[in-house]
Amino acid sequence: MPPKILVRLGSAFLLVAVTIFFSAGHWLNSRIFTPLDYPVSLESRQIKSPPFLVNLRDEYFVSLRLDDATNNWEEAQHCNESNLLGSEWRIYKLSSKAAQPRVLWAGSGKVEREYELYIGNMTASSGQYELEWDLPPSAACLHQRHAQLAVHTGRTGYVIVVSFIQTCCVFLIGTGAALIFFAIARQLNQAFGIAESPRMFPEMILRNVLPITKHAPLPLIHDPPHWGLFCGAILWILIFIFMILGPLPSKGLLVSWRNRDAVVWEKSPWPDTLEVYVGLPARFFVNGQEVERNDLHAKLIEQLSRPAEWTVYFEADPGTAYMDDLYAIDTIQVCGAKLFWVTPKIREEWQQKSKESEPTGRKAEPTLRSTPD
Repeated sequence: MPPKILVRLGSAFLLVAVTIFFSAGHWLNSRIFTPLDYPVSLESRQIKSPPFLVNLRDEYFVSLRLDDATNNWEEAQHCNESNLLGSEWRIYKLSSKAAQPRVLWAGSGKVEREYELYIGNMTASSGQYELEWDLPPSAACLHQRHAQLAVHTGRTGYVIVVSFIQTCCVFLIGTGAALIFFAIARQLNQAFGIAESPRMFPEMILRNVLPITKHAPLPLIHDPPHWGLFCGAILWILIFIFMILGPLPSKGLLVSWRNRDAVVWEKSPWPDTLEVYVGLPARFFVNGQEVERNDLHAKLIEQLSRPAEWTVYFEADPGTAYMDDLYAIDTIQVCGAKLFWVTPKIREEWQQKSKESEPTGRKAEPTLRSTPD
């Protein structure tokens, strides 16, 4: 290959590799993997973070970082992460076009302990966001542990990909430098009159003088292929198809379909039942009596202290907000009661069974109290 072509090819390799190398490093350094790391006071009832910027589309985790627990064992038993149960958080996306920020994610109830207190997660795109967190009064005892509210995502995967790209760029840089070195060496040989290795008939153009022989035709396959190879090939093809076209992971509430009725009616007589109804707008009823949102937990504990079986029937108006229904469900589960969700289909079946049992004189199935208006 002529030296000029070698120099052009090597320069192209160097230019492309150096550009990709520094561009990948700049992109990794400019990503914000922890958009929010903000010290907060757990003595206040509501925490509002400053606006934080997200410039990477990924799944972000909302967590609370606390110092180690106090050395007083009795104090640590009465004041721990469980005091944050029942809290609610909301994330708004700030936009200059919208008059008011839109609520994109909301959650409540559960606080999981891993390396830090995990509150929730979100899938965010580029933009500015703001986080609000409503705390229960019992969270004030954790104030001495210097809480840090953080929103972060994983960095390890991006570092591995960028490191692989930069490694390939180093290989391209070496290839381009080698091509330029060979071109310069050939130019120096020609300038100083250094002859190349001698060969016979230098004036003859080198060509392939060996005849092209055709291979003998392959025999037909008469025997079946090896059983292990055949099954392995079929399984790998199926694995690839199911990985690409398989169903996406499900999201939502876990529902058990093993038993059609979650409660045995003979063991749950009418005086022992407890009902929670969520109406509009954001109204909570316990056994037909309206209670405040913050008093729902205390009211359930009071009612559950009487019956022997802790079963709570839950029903919601079709027009209620999802976050209100989720708050009531989480409160019931935090109290330790067994939840029975009365869906519109179950309500219709109960009414149908009641109508069928009335003419025959048979005792009707137990139903809930009439739902409040």
